[in-house]
Amino acid sequence: MRAVIGVALNNLAVLAAASYAHSKFDWASISPSKDLIYHDCFDGFKCARLIAPLDYKNDSDLRTVAIAMIKLPAVVSDDDRAFAGSVTNLGGPGGAGFGFILRAGKGLRDVLDKPGLRHYEIVSFDPRGIELRGRGPLDCRGGTNVPYILAIQKAIDLLCQHVEANGINGGQIMAYMGTPNVAHDMVHMVDKIAELRVRDAIYRKSGGDNVEDYVELKREINEGDDDIPRLQYIGYSYGTVFGIYFASLFPGRVGRIALDGVVDVNDYSSRPGWMTNLVDTDEIADRFFSGCHEVGRKICALSRNGDKSDASIKSHFSSWLSKLDEELISTIGRSGEIIVIRSQDIREMLGAALYRPRSSFIILATALDGAMGGDTAAIVKILFQRHIPHLNDVCAINDTGPDSETYLQEGTASVLCADGDSVSDYDIAWWKQTSGLIGFLKDHSQLLQLYIPPPEILFLVTPAAPILFISNRLDPVTPLNAARAMASKHPGAGLIITEGLGHGTMGTSDSVCLHSYVADYFDSGVVPAGEATCIPDCGPWDIDCKTFGVEIMPDNSRGYGRGPLAF
Repeated sequence: MRAVIGVALNNLAVLAAASYAHSKFDWASISPSKDLIYHDCFDGFKCARLIAPLDYKNDSDLRTVAIAMIKLPAVVSDDDRAFAGSVTNLGGPGGAGFGFILRAGKGLRDVLDKPGLRHYEIVSFDPRGIELRGRGPLDCRGGTNVPYILAIQKAIDLLCQHVEANGINGGQIMAYMGTPNVAHDMVHMVDKIAELRVRDAIYRKSGGDNVEDYVELKREINEGDDDIPRLQYIGYSYGTVFGIYFASLFPGRVGRIALDGVVDVNDYSSRPGWMTNLVDTDEIADRFFSGCHEVGRKICALSRNGDKSDASIKSHFSSWLSKLDEELISTIGRSGEIIVIRSQDIREMLGAALYRPRSSFIILATALDGAMGGDTAAIVKILFQRHIPHLNDVCAINDTGPDSETYLQEGTASVLCADGDSVSDYDIAWWKQTSGLIGFLKDHSQLLQLYIPPPEILFLVTPAAPILFISNRLDPVTPLNAARAMASKHPGAGLIITEGLGHGTMGTSDSVCLHSYVADYFDSGVVPAGEATCIPDCGPWDIDCKTFGVEIMPDNSRGYGRGPLAF
């Protein structure tokens, strides 16, 4: 049996501002190492810090980075013939992978496992320059979070230019944070994971290092004449960029690649960028109002008995939203906080709900109905979940909180700028043209001014194995047309379309149909001919509908100041 090492990179959203039950672990207790060495951490997980080259193009450059890794072990030992591996990461751009595996690793493992045939270990990592657990996270401000609260975008830009020029606070890594370098890191991790399995197998077999045993076991584990570990990868959202780059740069290292919530890499990396990713956004917002009218006030609190159509509901909402531009909502939080809610805050809440209609539409409709009637409690709760980080994350001592938001903005900007052209000369009015609802929010994601030229990339159009693309019928930031565009560039690729709404399918439009396709693909490598469709088990307005779903993007995962435009 071929043992393939998989990488599942998922960005979908940032988990950085959330606090976890598994929050106590001293990463400083792990010394970075060139060989992969895991240590027990959290509850049933294993952690490591793997040394990798800073610059893969320059063999004479001895500088390194440490990639922090975490593993949820498989339910079988790694010498079991059913054993397989998958690595998962949020992507972001600029997001850490640890929160995802702590929240959703077991769910993802359940989706991929085929009892008795395949059982997966799930591995995640913080991309280079992101978060605290690796070496040299990018932090343009140094050791205090206070300037972060006060700084505006251009001030952060100036700080980042300074740290890059002087190599301080991790600034040396800024030119090496682009997706091609992460693809190289993925190869490095795949190789080291395979080496670890061989070392462990030798120890079990002979109790020591033996060169002949090493060669024999390496061939047995990889089950190929070339003895090369191959990547088995499931990528979500921005994580699909990792998958496409990897298949282009290292086609001979691909085992399986499944991409869910697909980014059009040409649109992503070409100036001005992200010009086609919002084509479904306003349509999904319209579905919010039309669905509300269809189910009525018993399920959707925004509906009124006298409404003749969804246009009536939308008109009530729009009128109220317009008033907020003149008369902002003022209220007091449970702890005495002074809270002011603007129309932009409401638009951001609606924009965020478009990512996960199944878990958000009913809750948002109830909250909006309350706010329109003068009861702001539910809206304030959503506002705090989306925008107000835990105090330990923002004001952590020496920035050592479990998942500090500190490095998110710099990391996102550095990755975006390393992967594409500068868009600093486009103003907010220009971005509004891309979407009436949330196009104006793009400035938060892209207008950080700093420009780092991307490295040259050789795109090869034929991967070593067919790629499986997956998309919702309507997706707010990675539309179906992007999946079709990317599938057309990869001969033999298959496409699964879920007749659902939301960002990515797993966690938003789950079904036995979808999960079976994914598990079968990872087991056999077979993709559906052309396009296949799946019907979600539950829709946005279904009450008490049960489905087996992966918690890919928890409701409180959006993080301080992110807005709804993170991939």
